[in-house]
Amino acid sequence: MIKDLRYAIRTLLKRPGFLLVAVSTLALGIGATTAMFTVVNSVLLRPLNFPDPERIAIVEGINPRLGIKESNVSVPDVVDWQQQSQSFEQLAGFITWGAFLATGDETERVRAAGVSPEFFPLFRAQPSSGRTINAGDAQAESAAVTVISYGLWQRRFGGAPEVVNSTVMLSGVKNTIVGIMPAGFDFPADTDLWTAYPLDAREVRDNRYLNVVSRLKPGVSIAQAQTEMDTINQRLEQSYVQTNSGWGVRITELRERMVGELRPSLLMLFGAVAFVLLIACANVANLLLARAAYRQKEMSVRAALGASRWRVVRQLLTESLLLSVVSGAAGLALSVWLIKLLIAISPPDSARFDEITINWQVFAFAFGVTILAGVLFGLVPALQTSRIDLNERLKESGRSGSPGGSRNRVGSLLIVSEVALSFVLLAGAGLLIKSFMHLRTIDPGFNSSNVLALRMTLPPGKYKQGEPRAQIYKQLVEQVRSVPGVQSAGVVLSLPLGGDTFNLGRGVLLEGRPATPEAASNASHLTVSPEYFRTLNIPLKEGRTFTDQDNAQSPKVVIVNETMARKLWPGESPVGRRFSIWRDENFLREVVGVVGDTKFTLDKEAGQQMYVPYAQDANWSSLSLVVRTNSEPAAVAGAVREAIGSVDKGVAIWNLKTMNDVVSTSAAPRRVPMLLLTAFAGVAMLLAMIGIYGITSYYVTQRTHEIGVRMALGAQIADVLRLVLRRAMLLSVAGVGLGVAGAVAVTRYLETLLFGVKPFDVITFAAVALGLVLVALIACLIPARRATKVDPLTALRYE
Repeated sequence: MIKDLRYAIRTLLKRPGFLLVAVSTLALGIGATTAMFTVVNSVLLRPLNFPDPERIAIVEGINPRLGIKESNVSVPDVVDWQQQSQSFEQLAGFITWGAFLATGDETERVRAAGVSPEFFPLFRAQPSSGRTINAGDAQAESAAVTVISYGLWQRRFGGAPEVVNSTVMLSGVKNTIVGIMPAGFDFPADTDLWTAYPLDAREVRDNRYLNVVSRLKPGVSIAQAQTEMDTINQRLEQSYVQTNSGWGVRITELRERMVGELRPSLLMLFGAVAFVLLIACANVANLLLARAAYRQKEMSVRAALGASRWRVVRQLLTESLLLSVVSGAAGLALSVWLIKLLIAISPPDSARFDEITINWQVFAFAFGVTILAGVLFGLVPALQTSRIDLNERLKESGRSGSPGGSRNRVGSLLIVSEVALSFVLLAGAGLLIKSFMHLRTIDPGFNSSNVLALRMTLPPGKYKQGEPRAQIYKQLVEQVRSVPGVQSAGVVLSLPLGGDTFNLGRGVLLEGRPATPEAASNASHLTVSPEYFRTLNIPLKEGRTFTDQDNAQSPKVVIVNETMARKLWPGESPVGRRFSIWRDENFLREVVGVVGDTKFTLDKEAGQQMYVPYAQDANWSSLSLVVRTNSEPAAVAGAVREAIGSVDKGVAIWNLKTMNDVVSTSAAPRRVPMLLLTAFAGVAMLLAMIGIYGITSYYVTQRTHEIGVRMALGAQIADVLRLVLRRAMLLSVAGVGLGVAGAVAVTRYLETLLFGVKPFDVITFAAVALGLVLVALIACLIPARRATKVDPLTALRYE
């Protein structure tokens, strides 16, 4: 084996051009495959960093009657579940919010979570210092305490151990730090600190705002827990008809809940890079087949001197594996860069992407792929080359021996396979591109150009709910509106297209309808200032928008979107109609206008939306400000900040961005898979092009004598071109035909990633087929043109 290795090294170094092309091709395939495996392994396969993570599940509310597929739950329901269920070891509730942490003269916004006492025991999470939240902390008379994350401890407190038992101000409330969590524990959603949140069964049962996480008992499956919870909820529905009718729960494993939406995209991309690797292997196999033609005499001499066929195969496989190992090392290095690129272009806050690391499993995968690739591209050429007919081979010159029909058939089969695999990838990329183009043409319901957005939060405890908050926000908006370059400004509770994570839904009951759950509807509840619609250019379809006269003393009014108007008052004008809103049942609101739909997600229907004037709903301490400018929004961002500070320096400003950024971020979950698959398809097409060029060049070289004879007997340039191109184009067309069949079978799995496009799109498939045929034609034109320049006398004399 050592001799074989030494000889393989010498042989490969003799042809540096072949070595460079082969290593580059394989390294690209192995590197891309390893990078995607690293992502898939870290995000989808690796267990969560908790003991027995498969037993941790999320419990969400659902209401099919109201079309609610996922919802938070109420505290009284959770208390009942804790008392009645037998499937869980723990059920914990938690809420999340953005808090302001003040230590000394410094204040920063942090991600906070209020958790019930069962939260930390559920995760089996032990603090690195101090203690966690316990039942005593959840008592009404207990002092406020907080547990901080390792990241916050290092970033804000410099890792000082004396921080435990020190006090900080959290959104204006004094809190004592009682513990520090170890590195890696930051559930949920990169949380910086946790506070105690009691579960009070006396709360309103239909106030659904609580998140719930659970730990199943050993041996209990999610299906068993789901069955039990369905039974419990049926009992609750009978006991609390007004609040629980139609409500149920869905239990999902925590890891699946976190990454379930990413699974189709990641598996699709992993399959795509596997295709790229197969194409790379086919390319190198073709290179080895072509190289074998120059080694026919060498192998014949080996056989004549007593080498068995297995001995020749072993030598050739040693060379292939050596080539693969070198490529694998280069590919592993390339994968490190590719992983960083994948993380950089991924949508922000992609679940578990911060956990992507190269570990022993990645090294094992890379090693396995390297060895497999070496066998894949090396075995067939080795078997072909080792089939030696001594009588024929030793008669031939070492340079021009005929390759034989068998080797030609193998090379042709490899080219057909390359083209077919390339077609599948290009068809998938074409479908995603067309889908994304459809997505980009969708009207989000507003004009995002030249609009700046930011979140404002009032100083804790400074402004009471009602008129004080209404007045301060009115002053803030007016001051911003006076900034040079600002056309208009307004505030809203939650930005469209998920620009804010906050999205409030409330029930609606029309005037004259019975107060039953069946008669209720559900709509997004948006508190806005009068200028909001003008600032985002949301069109008024009927009636009027809000004015400054719509205040706390005036009659209660509401504006609905077109979808809500169409569903609740089909074929009628909603203006003048009245309805009550959940939590505001004591009075009716009159519909004064209808505006166009604004989307919360680009690829989904807008849903029902209702707007109320902030002056009549001044309960919120945090709102989003939208500012339409005459020029680039970034140019006035500083002036807007100063204007806000001139009213009250204590107003916190965060999440500053443009609405164009919001639109772009909303499209990112579809844009990233489209870009990556397109890149992989482009690489596949390039490799196929190189393969067609290589096999055609080899074909021309091997038939130089025949071409010379044909030209000596009167063949014209067109005849020679036809001879060379016909074979290459037949292989390409056969590959396209096979690729169409493969694409029809594969692209149906892309259906969940497509929007406005069917998996079998004739136009896309035809365009890809035409493009591949043109690429194949370009690839074989250079060898074909070289064939026409063969000098018949020189070719015949050489032979």
